[in-house]
Amino acid sequence: MIFRLSLVLVFSWLAASAVAQQTKVYGKVTDAVTGEMLPGARVRFYDSKIGAIADSTGYFEIETYYATDSLQVSFFGYKTKTVFVRKDISQEINVKLNVLTAEIEEVFVKPPDELPSTRLHKRVIKHKDINNKEKLDAYEYELYNKIQFDVNNIGEKFNKMPMIKRLDMVMDYLDSAENGKSYLPFLLSESISNFYFKNNPKKKREVITASKITGIDNIQLNQIVGDMYLDMNIYDNNLILFDRSFVSPVSNFARNFYRFYLDDSTFIGNQWCYKLRFVPKRVGDVTFEGEMWIHDTTYAVKQVSARISPGANINYVQDLYFEQEFNLVAKEVWMLTKEKLIIDLKLTKNSKVYGFFARKSSSRKYYVVNRQRQDDFYNSNSTVEYEDSSEVRSEAYWKAHRHQPLSIQEEGIVEMIDSLENTRIFRTMKNLAYLGTTGYVPIGLFELGNAYSLLSFNPVESFRTGLALRTSNKFSRVIELGGKVAYGWGDERFKYGGSLRWNVTRKKRGLLSVYYNYDIEQIGQSPTAASVGSTFNTLFRTGPLDKLTFVEKTGFNFEKDVKKDLVLFGGFEWKEYTPLGLANYQRYDADSNLVNISKVQTAEITARIRWTKDEEFISGAFDRTSLRSKYPIFSVQGIFGIKGVFGSDYAYQKIEFQMTHNRNVGVWGYLKYGINAGYIFGTAAYPFLKVHEGNQSYWLLTSAFNKLNFFEFVSDKYIGGNIEHHWEGLFFDRLPLIKKLKWRLVTSGRIVYGSLDDRHSKEMIIPSFTKKFGAVPYAETAVGVENIFKFFRVDLVWRMTHLDPGMNPLGVRARWSFTF
Repeated sequence: MIFRLSLVLVFSWLAASAVAQQTKVYGKVTDAVTGEMLPGARVRFYDSKIGAIADSTGYFEIETYYATDSLQVSFFGYKTKTVFVRKDISQEINVKLNVLTAEIEEVFVKPPDELPSTRLHKRVIKHKDINNKEKLDAYEYELYNKIQFDVNNIGEKFNKMPMIKRLDMVMDYLDSAENGKSYLPFLLSESISNFYFKNNPKKKREVITASKITGIDNIQLNQIVGDMYLDMNIYDNNLILFDRSFVSPVSNFARNFYRFYLDDSTFIGNQWCYKLRFVPKRVGDVTFEGEMWIHDTTYAVKQVSARISPGANINYVQDLYFEQEFNLVAKEVWMLTKEKLIIDLKLTKNSKVYGFFARKSSSRKYYVVNRQRQDDFYNSNSTVEYEDSSEVRSEAYWKAHRHQPLSIQEEGIVEMIDSLENTRIFRTMKNLAYLGTTGYVPIGLFELGNAYSLLSFNPVESFRTGLALRTSNKFSRVIELGGKVAYGWGDERFKYGGSLRWNVTRKKRGLLSVYYNYDIEQIGQSPTAASVGSTFNTLFRTGPLDKLTFVEKTGFNFEKDVKKDLVLFGGFEWKEYTPLGLANYQRYDADSNLVNISKVQTAEITARIRWTKDEEFISGAFDRTSLRSKYPIFSVQGIFGIKGVFGSDYAYQKIEFQMTHNRNVGVWGYLKYGINAGYIFGTAAYPFLKVHEGNQSYWLLTSAFNKLNFFEFVSDKYIGGNIEHHWEGLFFDRLPLIKKLKWRLVTSGRIVYGSLDDRHSKEMIIPSFTKKFGAVPYAETAVGVENIFKFFRVDLVWRMTHLDPGMNPLGVRARWSFTF
């Protein structure tokens, strides 16, 4: 069995390696009768311009990626001959030609079966795998990236505003766009890096040699334009930008979405190219319109320029334009050398609210092709590595190594920002923007909040007010201190908490967190749901929070990126639960007497391992956001309750497996799905078991069961799954009138099945409001419309199983979501 498996692996490797192989053909062309050499004979691959001329001895040799399956040999006065060729190997083919004796045949002139533009595009598709950089065994290059953000939509009124007139530096750096309106640069990011790639197996490594950010920067802004940092390969079937799947004009199915026109042909440099223009077939499809210049011999893309098609179902992006230029960096190897991307972001096309331009300019040079380094060289613990001095390069270094010099305005951004930071008006505008994205107001070294939890209501506390305070990045980018306090006017009790976060290893993320919390919680609530003290939780509740728990807990944890694909998490937590409302704790003693339990305690050690391939992040000082990975995320977690430690009452072990995957499915939208399973050993009170996540509010939760009540199901072994399909505009964009609204269809489903062993009842009686699954899993499905007014989503949720008499199986849930 092992031998057979080894053979399978070997042949699989050989098949994968063949992708990067060239075809080599050599031999002689002679007269079939006399055997004389035929110097000057023309040898070329059939239906191709790749070929050679036989030398004075009749010898020819061709080595190419662009081979076809037959070779055509011709010579004046001789019959043309076609011979079979085996692709991707080296072979000798000697050709014998016969003298031409036939009369001239009748010639028929017929109209073409297909348009020249269609024929050209088919050849581009036929050769795309050969022209794609993925064919190469290895490549490396130096990359220069320049990304700039500008405030746009600035008219004459902006210049006349009293507060702007007082900002002299702003007036000096205003520039004009093509539409005559001004824009103001406010951030410039530059980086120089060395990029390395190898095939079979695929490995990549990027080393930042120089990096700097000038101007106003925060992680919220980077989340919006994070896709600008990603590679855009025109040869992919779909180009993913802003979580939308744009159909590439070089997609295998591009002719289903585009009309192509052959407009022109000319030399670009010393290469003859055809101009292929493309426009979308339908309004609403997420496509481009623009033009490509195609090399006449290899059918490679020489240049492409395009912008988002009018009417495309995408939010906030009023315009998106990109250019890419490819050049031969080695024989028959086309690589991207220059790239430009410009994005115009505004709320609406005719909005008077300020938006901004995002610009990216990249260049690649010093290519090295098909020269593999040792495998250990590509092994990296980070997706992107930084040289020690990369962030402190001198201006002389930048001037010597930039691929292109900065403009006068780009060079002056740092001076302008320093001037603006000293003006009260600018600081106020900046703080208001920060408040809107985080809920906190910066006040020197501290930040005051949280705006989203200032006022709330629940049955235990009645009205509740709260404040939070934390240190800002001005205090430290290594240590963050935070605290909160709240007061319930019904129970007349203060709630409070404190936290510390320490970025122990900044170069390779290692975050230590220490915390203490004394507050009311809802057990069985999704981690992504609004807290009990949230204003949103109060406004959109569908049922009373009558099963609350007073929780006192303290602990610490450490999250560490071990390798670029692996994150480890470990921690300790002690907590004490005191029941409130209907969630009474009771058990039977040795004499079968019913005993009330005032509180329960536990001490837990948590260990978790999380793995996904090629995930990239944009990081702030303490928080970070994922730029996505096309691969699933796997995690395995163990939670171990230790009896007797700090008064802990129970000994148990929880093991849980989880897999989540966000998958773009091209024109079909994108898919989110996941599975989870768990098993609990030992015995514990039911609040410490698996309380399946429910939702008692009109606010739609994507990580919980929206028609399930809190504590309705509790398990010690379980398995579940979920799926959510965002169809984008696939259906609604094809309906008259409806397509103008740019609504998008979304469908989803969730299911879970579990059981609960009776042994846990000895520790605490399972309450009457908790059900058993029996033989039927709990399931619910939903169909919804998103992108209502560009930010609202409404779902109709159907509870399919475990219906009580008189229960309405249907429910409407809603949420806002800012997506492109």
